[in-house]
Amino acid sequence: MTVTQQPDIRVLDAETYANGDPTTFGLPLDQYAWLRDNEPCFLQDFDDPMLIDRAWVVSRNADIWAVDRNAELYTTVRGGVNMWRVTPLDAEAGGKSATLTMDGDKHREERAVMSKAFTPGFVRCLEEKFRGYAVNIVDEALEKGTFNFVDDIGNAMPMEAVGDVLGVPAGDRAKFFEWVDKFAAPFDTRITASFDEVVLSIVNLFNYADEFGDLERREPDDDVITQLVLTGADVTSDDELRGNVALLAGGAAESTRTALSHGMHELMRNPEQMAWLRARADDIPDSAIQEIVRIASPFTHLVRTATTDHELHGKEIKENDKVLMHFAAGNFDERAFTDPNTFDLSREKNPHVSFGHGRHQFVGKHVASLEMKILLEELLRRTKTIEPAGDIVYVRDAYSRGVYQLPVTITGA
Repeated sequence: MTVTQQPDIRVLDAETYANGDPTTFGLPLDQYAWLRDNEPCFLQDFDDPMLIDRAWVVSRNADIWAVDRNAELYTTVRGGVNMWRVTPLDAEAGGKSATLTMDGDKHREERAVMSKAFTPGFVRCLEEKFRGYAVNIVDEALEKGTFNFVDDIGNAMPMEAVGDVLGVPAGDRAKFFEWVDKFAAPFDTRITASFDEVVLSIVNLFNYADEFGDLERREPDDDVITQLVLTGADVTSDDELRGNVALLAGGAAESTRTALSHGMHELMRNPEQMAWLRARADDIPDSAIQEIVRIASPFTHLVRTATTDHELHGKEIKENDKVLMHFAAGNFDERAFTDPNTFDLSREKNPHVSFGHGRHQFVGKHVASLEMKILLEELLRRTKTIEPAGDIVYVRDAYSRGVYQLPVTITGA
C-alpha cells in the first residue's frame, strides 16, 4: 500500500481501534503504510496522564526484529512495557518484575525455568485436554446456534487451556480470568468501569498468586508455576512470581482469544478461505494459524528503553528514550510480506512479529498455536455453516486488540 499524503497519525489512539474498519482488519493500514514509507522512526507525544510522555514508534518489520533482538541497546529493565504509565509488570512504577521486564543472566535463568514446563510429555497431555475442552465448547455452541463468538468460544478455550498451563484449579478459573480481563483493557468502560477496578483486579491477582504459589509448593504438578516456585526464592522471588502469573495469564489468554475472534471474523468475510480451511479440518496446517495470528496482532506494541545515544533512520535517539515496536504495523509491511493486506491461510513466508522475537519472544507460542489449531479443527469438522449474526465490535484500546462482540450463527454438519 502506497500513501503519499500524510494522514492524521493516530496509531496509538484507543478510538482508532474501537472504531476500526472491519474491511481492513480493524486496523489503520493507511497510517501504518505512511509511517513505514515516510517516518519509520516516528516521535509520538502523548497527552494523557495515564500514558508515558513520548516514544519513538518503529513500524518496519525488519526494524522491529532488530530492536527486539538487541537487548544491549534496547533494554526492558529501565521501566515501561507499553505506552501505559503504570502496568502490573513495571517494578519501577509499583508493579512486579517478570521475564518480560528482565534482561541478561536473570532473564535467561528464569526463562529457562519456565521452559522446563513445556516438555514433550506435558505438551502431549495438554493436547488431549485441549481436544476435550474443544469438544465440550462446540457441543454447547451447537445447542445455542446463535451466540457471541468472543464469549462462548474465543474466551472459553483459553480460560481452560491457560488454566492448565499455569495450574489454576478449575473452580478458580472464572474469577482469575475476570481479573485478567479488567487490567488487560483498562480504557474500555464496558469491561472496566473505573481505574479503581483495574487496581483492585491487579491486587486480587497478586494476592491470589501468593496463595497459588503456596498451594503449588505443597502439591507440585507439571505446570509452569510449579516450576517457578520450586526454584526457590533466590531464583524467583515472591514479587517475580506475582509478575509472571500476571504476564502469563494476561498474555496467553488475551492473545489466543483475540486471534481466534479476529480469525473467525476474517473467515466469515472470505468464504474461499473458510472453504480452504474446512477442507483441511482434519489437520489444520500451521500456516493457517500463523496467518490468523499475523492479521490479529493481538498486542499492537511493546516498549524498550534505549541504553545509549544512537541514530535510527536519521533520528537522534537519546539514552533512556522509549522505543516502541509497533507489531501491528510491522505485520503488514510489504517489505517483508507478499500482498500483506490479503488474508491468505496458505502464506508460506510469514515473518510476523505478533509473538515477538529474540530473548523475549512468547514462551508459550507453540502451545497457543496448538490450542487454536485444535479448537478450529473441532469447530469446522462439526459445523456445516458459520455465518455472521451481527457486526463485529472492537475493544477500546490501543494496546490490546481485543474483540468485544462477534455475533455468529452456526449449523451442525
